[in-house]
Parts: sequence; C-alpha cells; structure tokens
Amino acid sequence: MTDHNWAGNIAYNASALHVPATVEELQSIVAAATRARSVGSRHSFNAIADTDGDQISLAALPRVVELDPQAQTVTVDGGMRYGELAAILDEAGWAVANLASLPHISVAGACATATHGSGAANGNLATAVSAMEIVVAAGDVVEVSRDDDPELMDAITVGLGALGVVTRLTLGVQPSFAVRQTVFENLPMVEAVDHLDEIMADGYSVSLFTSWRADVVEQVWCKRRVDVDAGDLDPVAAGLGASAATVKVQLHRGRARLRNLLSDDEEEQR
Repeated sequence: MTDHNWAGNIAYNASALHVPATVEELQSIVAAATRARSVGSRHSFNAIADTDGDQISLAALPRVVELDPQAQTVTVDGGMRYGELAAILDEAGWAVANLASLPHISVAGACATATHGSGAANGNLATAVSAMEIVVAAGDVVEVSRDDDPELMDAITVGLGALGVVTRLTLGVQPSFAVRQTVFENLPMVEAVDHLDEIMADGYSVSLFTSWRADVVEQVWCKRRVDVDAGDLDPVAAGLGASAATVKVQLHRGRARLRNLLSDDEEEQR
C-alpha cells in the first residue's frame, strides 16, 4: 500500500489499509492483526501512524454526536473531525473551548497526541476529554472515564495510538461564543522575544507567524472573545511597534504568505 500524510513528507509502509464501517468490524480487524496502527486525518508530520502491518482509519464509522447540555459534554465517534463537530455544536448553541488549527483534523487523533490548540489560558485539546471508548489489541471494547479512574484516564487520553483504537470520546463543552480577530504586522523580533508571555496572553488565542527571514514577526493574530472583551483594551503588539493591518486578512493568508516567501527548492523539501 502506498499512501502519504497530509503534508506529503511521509510515505506510509502499511501492508493494508482498513476502513471499517462498524465498531464490530473494527474489533475483528484489530483482533486478527499482528501489528496495527490507527490513522486519523494524517496531519502528523512524522511517522507516528506508520506501520509495516495494518493501518486502520475510522473515517467510515457512523457519525456520533451525543450532546448532554446538563453535563455540558458531547460524545463523538473516533472518526469525527473538528470542522464537523464545531458546526453541529454551534447550531445547538454550544462550543468546545479550543480547536485544532485546521477543520479537517480528527478529534481522536488530536487528543491522542496532545495537540496544542491555542490560547495561553486554554489547555491542549486532550484536556477536554472526560471519557473514552477504545478497542484494545484483543479486540475487546474498553470504556474508561475520568470520574471512575482518573489516573488510567490520564494515561489513555494521550496514548499516541499505542493502547488501542479510540472509537468514542466525551468532551467538555460550553455555551457558544464569538471571537473578534485583529491582525498586526511586522512586530519587531526583539520585542516578540522579550515580551512573548505578555503577547500570547493578550487574547483568548494569539498566533505568531514568521518566515525567520527578517528581524520581525510578519503577522500577529489576536482573537478576543466578544462576550468578555469590550474592545477598549490596548493591544500589546501595537504598543511594541507592530502596525494593525489596514485591509481584511483571510485566515489562510498568513500561511500562504509565508509559503510564498520560500524558494521553490525549499517548498519542495517542505
């Protein structure tokens, strides 16, 4: 089997790719495999999901979204992606506190690797998990929750795919909220280094983008919650020499701009 990760820099060596349509089918595949690894949205830039045995994708599992407003949780299937989940939750008036950087990233994969999310006051994506269901090597389904076994839950939540295939996760949710984003350009690198903690704490989520080719951070994206921030606070980046963008900036512009700064050879290696 020949397949690649999302970035195209890793070629997988699995002998077969399985895409089960039910948990029962998944159990049979896992029990029969000598070596197996689960693969999410293939967003990792390393070989963590690679194997010379069987690779398993949960993309074909039936979508599960079980919202419990009283407990403020939502239970999702192992193939769910953040873009799908966010839209469903928002329609019902709820939201997760933190998201992956791109909508196609799988919830299970991001939590299993403690993917960062964003925001100095927010935990990584795995901190939202309160319960899980996994299929272990023998093919059995095991359920674990933070209430019943917090130490085991800590070990399994960021399991890097080594302990089993995650078929369900329960995440904490909160009432939906809106954010306002302001983009600043050309923050002096020396100021970014000297005031990094202050800059990163200046919003609900703050992101810095640089090509490392100049003594500046080309873009600073500062997102603030509309329901918390009245909008009259002085942005830290502006006080450190960055200038507010004068035109609307697409969310993809930062990454696209940095890609365009790379030479063809460097982009090919990337």
